[in-house]
Amino acid sequence: MNQSYTIFISLCVLVLSFVGGLILFERSSPEQQQWIINLLDARVLLEGPPSFLETIFPHLMIAVVFFLFYQHRYLQKFTLVICAFKITFYGFCSSYLLQTQETTFPYVFWWFPFQLVYCILLLALANRVNLFTLAFYIITIIIEFILLPFIVYNN
Repeated sequence: MNQSYTIFISLCVLVLSFVGGLILFERSSPEQQQWIINLLDARVLLEGPPSFLETIFPHLMIAVVFFLFYQHRYLQKFTLVICAFKITFYGFCSSYLLQTQETTFPYVFWWFPFQLVYCILLLALANRVNLFTLAFYIITIIIEFILLPFIVYNN
């Protein structure tokens, strides 16, 4: 596949899924919003710093499903669906954080940059799994775990 075509498709998935998450947030009730967020990434709802398990579990959950699909020859194309799901959740939680937080500090310095990097790396992995992208994904998780308590809870 042509490189510019792949980048275009990935950018379309990123934009449309993010907007879909924003629309999904607006259409759901507060109870549904909290249930979805608690199910997929409870760190958004926490009052204090998350544990290591709470930091790694949302990534591990997506990664396991992603690599199970990636291993099968016919299901490999559906990895973009998993990426779209993750990006939709990113847009959903972005709306939640911006609407419920008193300050935009956690969103600007934690949620937006880290989740954007995760989504871009996941899209890169969907196109071709390589060691560099996988290592960068893992390093980003570690950096987030180390920096998250300082960024969000010590402002």
